[in-house]
Amino acid sequence: MAPAQADLFGDPTVVPNAYVPDPRHVRNRLNEMLTVMRCSESWPWEPVMVELYRERVLPYLCDKLTDSEEAARYRAEIEAEIQRLDAA
Repeated sequence: MAPAQADLFGDPTVVPNAYVPDPRHVRNRLNEMLTVMRCSESWPWEPVMVELYRERVLPYLCDKLTDSEEAARYRAEIEAEIQRLDAA
């Protein structure tokens, strides 16, 4: 008798390891984006990219920081720059 074929979808009770980004890389990316925003008189990106960054990228990066106080500080700094750039 031939061996049973392996399950193509894996064991549903086993949860695969989720990707957890390195907090140093997250901080570096947030700092890069904040630097670009701070050095600009108006939005430095095309409107579609501004929408993507505001709605997806920046919140995602802040959520990946393990220190909630640090994440709150980045959120406040980002929000301040957003308000400034929106007013420009």
